[in-house]
Amino acid sequence: MTLVPNSNLVDERGAPENPDVAKALVMAELVRIVEEGAAVIATLESGTIELRLATGEVFHLGDKVVTRIA
Repeated sequence: MTLVPNSNLVDERGAPENPDVAKALVMAELVRIVEEGAAVIATLESGTIELRLATGEVFHLGDKVVTRIA
């Protein structure tokens, strides 16, 4: 699966300097992937947000980090 930006919020100079803007862009892309049916996001009993891609990869989404589980 290839992530393709569908927004022009980031210009050719690179990623946004504000971490909140960068996080919002990443979350918007994840929502798009879920809406297309290529992933599922769930909150585990521990409160951890888990992203499961249709290709089998599993990620835990933290406030400032994304951890690949499988």
